[in-house]
Amino acid sequence: MTAKIQYNGMLLLASYVQRLFVAEQVKGRLEEESTQLATVKDYFDSINAIMPMFTQTKVLTVTQGEKLRAIVSGVKDMMQHYFESLNTSYEYKLRIVTSSLFAEKLMVSGILNLGKIFNEDVGTDMKKREQFYEERATMMNKLVAAHAAGNAPTEQVVAVINNWFEGIMKQQDHILKDMEKIAPMIGIAEKE
Repeated sequence: MTAKIQYNGMLLLASYVQRLFVAEQVKGRLEEESTQLATVKDYFDSINAIMPMFTQTKVLTVTQGEKLRAIVSGVKDMMQHYFESLNTSYEYKLRIVTSSLFAEKLMVSGILNLGKIFNEDVGTDMKKREQFYEERATMMNKLVAAHAAGNAPTEQVVAVINNWFEGIMKQQDHILKDMEKIAPMIGIAEKE
């Protein structure tokens, strides 16, 4: 197991935690009180504490491995309820699109950081992707704020959200299956 693979596994886990964190925030602003926000925030804080230490040492401590194992387990459980097959509301679509874009933004930024940490070329395309996701995340923040303030979306906005949502839903199985890659990449065995 190389440190680079472990870092990639933690980065993938962090992107799922980001997805859940943003989804819970949007849910709390638009639909109903979030019951999982505190848990997801704890996961996010833990990963944000572990990853910088790992980038310096390139080694996970036993305690860090245990914490990551618990986070992987909790995130897998939460992801089973992330997609709601019968929900077609604009609020739900806004939640899924916003959280997906933020997860991708974190992943791209993390890949760029990986290049710096391991002194590797990650390609010029990543910088463009970073800007793309930064712009989309900013736009989604504005759309969520506008909707939370009671401003109805325009037909054009609804069409864009629907289009992006459909694209994400086509990737639903892939998104859920990617969760299975995390523990082996990090090098932690999941508890049964």
